[in-house]
Amino acid sequence: MTMSQKSLASGPKTEAGKAIASQNTRKDSLFVKAYLPHEDAASQQALFAQLRAQWRADDPSRLILLRSIEQAQLGIERMLYIEQKKLAGIMQSVTIAKAFCERAGLPDTNAEKLPAWFFINNGGKDKQQAARVAEIYDEANQLKSQYSDQLAAQVKDRYPALHQYVMVRAKEGSSFIMTLGQRYNQSAVTLNLAALMNELHERFPHHFVWAEAPERYQAIIDGLRAEQMEAAIDFEKTTRYATNFQNRIIKGYSALAALDQHEAVIKQGLPGPSEVLIAPKASEEVVALPNSDQ
Repeated sequence: MTMSQKSLASGPKTEAGKAIASQNTRKDSLFVKAYLPHEDAASQQALFAQLRAQWRADDPSRLILLRSIEQAQLGIERMLYIEQKKLAGIMQSVTIAKAFCERAGLPDTNAEKLPAWFFINNGGKDKQQAARVAEIYDEANQLKSQYSDQLAAQVKDRYPALHQYVMVRAKEGSSFIMTLGQRYNQSAVTLNLAALMNELHERFPHHFVWAEAPERYQAIIDGLRAEQMEAAIDFEKTTRYATNFQNRIIKGYSALAALDQHEAVIKQGLPGPSEVLIAPKASEEVVALPNSDQ
């Protein structure tokens, strides 16, 4: 490329030319920068392209109307996104611990000690473990109170949760009673079982609390969450915003339809509304105005 060619290809020089050139990167829909990080710009632009094809929007008037519809639709989607994130944050908060203890009848001091899995939405694994820990404890307590050599031979079948807990790291074929003794080093089987029960209480204190009344506690938490969600979202304001956006969309489509109808009338050669002359009916008399010279 020669120097003269480079000078010709250097771009617009006037402000008006620069303004036009700045639009060269514009997409069919809004500028890509107008989308938020969580929004799929390609999907939004594809939807706009479909709307543009549906309404044959190749003229400025239709494009303006379609962009107003797109903006209103984005407004609805963003409003729902904000509400969703608000509720998701609420479901993961632990700010209801004090109110939970009060309604559940637990000591107020427990509010600062209860773990987060009591209240967060994805705490199901620990809640299931609480039921398992309580099952192991109950089986150990039952074997301890009824222990006999006959029962010792039936532990795997009669007390499966306890058997699995004790034998989890034992070699295959090992004896339950021997493994239990090696683990807790007490002089009697019942004492080893008592040591196991104490260990469970030390390792899983909060799991035992939950296991006392899991369904009741969950119902209390769900009720508190519902109150939080009701307080966090202004339903009247949300409805007002949603109605406003929906009205903008409806008006946009109505305007597009009116444009189509207007163009159809013009193509048929019929006069537009402003071209129709109001003529007197045949039955009406035309009253002559007096001559100003008379």
